[in-house]
Amino acid sequence: MTRNRLGWSVVVTALTLLTAGPALAQSFPPTSFLTPTKATWESTRTLVLGIAELFPEDKYDFKPTPAVRTLRENLIHLIGENYFFFSKVSGETLPNNSRFNALKTRDEILKELRASYDYDAKVWDSLTEEKAQELVEGRNNQKVQRWSFILGAIQDNMNHYGNLVVYARLNGLVPPRSAGK
Repeated sequence: MTRNRLGWSVVVTALTLLTAGPALAQSFPPTSFLTPTKATWESTRTLVLGIAELFPEDKYDFKPTPAVRTLRENLIHLIGENYFFFSKVSGETLPNNSRFNALKTRDEILKELRASYDYDAKVWDSLTEEKAQELVEGRNNQKVQRWSFILGAIQDNMNHYGNLVVYARLNGLVPPRSAGK
């Protein structure tokens, strides 16, 4: 089951990277896999911030069923995951993500979500081809290349973005990507 999920994750990520194109000015060589990956990450960030900003404060505790996270919980989770994945890329040790559990208001959450993406941008700015390919410790003591954590961040953000699109539609809101269509 895990291998199948991983396989689909790789396929989805690869297709996303191939279709993202060099939409943004890049600091990496044109042959770099980091160029389309960064464009994909920037697009992902824009989508998640857009949907988080779409919801009014009184909808932040919405959840479609009792078994799933609220919008607030999803966004707090993403804040922590952004720091987790990109701290693996940077090699930094950051404080425990439980510090984000105290976030309550929409404004607090949006501020921290933006700060997590700012941290990620700082890591991108310090990333080189050589550093991206260095081996670091991944899950279960496996050695993986640093850039693999960026793919994990993209996958995690897009999984939750998909959830939040459903949350928006259930609340009569049109996700920013669909607005005007």
